[in-house]
Amino acid sequence: MPEPGTAMVLNVPGLLTDHLQGTEDAAVREALLGGGTVRRGQGHSVRVTAPLALHRAALQQRAALAGEGSTPAGRKAYRAYAGRIAGAMGIS
Repeated sequence: MPEPGTAMVLNVPGLLTDHLQGTEDAAVREALLGGGTVRRGQGHSVRVTAPLALHRAALQQRAALAGEGSTPAGRKAYRAYAGRIAGAMGIS
């Protein structure tokens, strides 16, 4: 399992990046600005290189997208990003 400070390249779903643009966490905003947009079909992702700890912090900031009252697209984006982080950490 990589160390939390190790930089990892992960694709952040576009719906999450849209929600994270207004976050108060400057490190998350800067990481998103430095990422490259990847377009696939109707949606997009942002390829972000950042420490795993920052990826996990960004995910925690948008935990509401996984909660009740969220849209199906929001829940799917949250699950996809959580799965990518778990995969990078070596967790199945």
